[in-house]
Amino acid sequence: MKKILILFTAILLLSAAVIAEELTVQSDKQEFVDKENKIKLEGNVKVKYGDINLASPRAEVNIDEKTQKIKDVKFVDNAYSYRVNGAKKQEIKANIIKMSVLDKIIYAEENSQTTVTDNGKPLVIVTADNQQFNKTTSTMHANGSVIIMYKDIESFSDKAVLELDSKNDIKKIQLIGNSILKQKDNTIKANHLVYDNRTEQATGTGNVYTDIMVEGKDRLQVWSETQFYDKKRNYVTASGSTRVEYKDFIATGPKASVFPSKSTNKMNEVLFSGRSKIQNGARTIVADKITLTLNPKDFKAEGNVKTTISNLKGFD
Repeated sequence: MKKILILFTAILLLSAAVIAEELTVQSDKQEFVDKENKIKLEGNVKVKYGDINLASPRAEVNIDEKTQKIKDVKFVDNAYSYRVNGAKKQEIKANIIKMSVLDKIIYAEENSQTTVTDNGKPLVIVTADNQQFNKTTSTMHANGSVIIMYKDIESFSDKAVLELDSKNDIKKIQLIGNSILKQKDNTIKANHLVYDNRTEQATGTGNVYTDIMVEGKDRLQVWSETQFYDKKRNYVTASGSTRVEYKDFIATGPKASVFPSKSTNKMNEVLFSGRSKIQNGARTIVADKITLTLNPKDFKAEGNVKTTISNLKGFD
């Protein structure tokens, strides 16, 4: 047993020297398996690597056969990892956590969840089938049934990429595949969504749909190929086969912008630019510019205006 521990310690120190980070391991039992080039750890396994701490009931240390340096450490049976930076703490839980020593990447597999807290209060919670955190680039990749809870934002997607700063604060969130972003009473759906936390702006591309609460329980719905939402200024721009529905109004055109009322700061005006069309009951109006007002409900058409009224009776 002493030989095993001496060999194991030597390997750890050698690896740590190469990457200028100290790695320490504690466990109740340690066994070096020469044929498999690995060290098996059992019972209260604890590993500290720089500012990364990992723990699990069991773990395996895989060693490169040629260099005899540690390649990675695999933690199994409900593994746990955490990093502390001031008042912020990043925690990762999963059935399996694998840490690559050389490239400083943590892989969390099977029922993975990452939580970032500030003074004990959750800031970010990410759940997914699997996650990958790269310490060098401060990025997190989540794959499979991804759910992100962040401040007043809730999102769902097939995949997600989170960019973090040195304090573990989110800089940007990318949602990829069947993406949904909910914020209070508003919802955005798209193939691809990007939310920039620093500017509080969201961009959606590919089959974008936005559902906006305007007054009371009234909803404004917007479809387009791309959409841009500015939370601070509270406006939306949509382009590419744009369609807007509000109560009995249906408007379509190449581009539309939704603006708030100056008095209430709630969405109240939709401006269509380019040759656009609005339908209200039997009336269809086509114009170069259409302005739809939500409260009071009204619209104005300008530029080469053409009106068609269908289903007229009494002129047979």
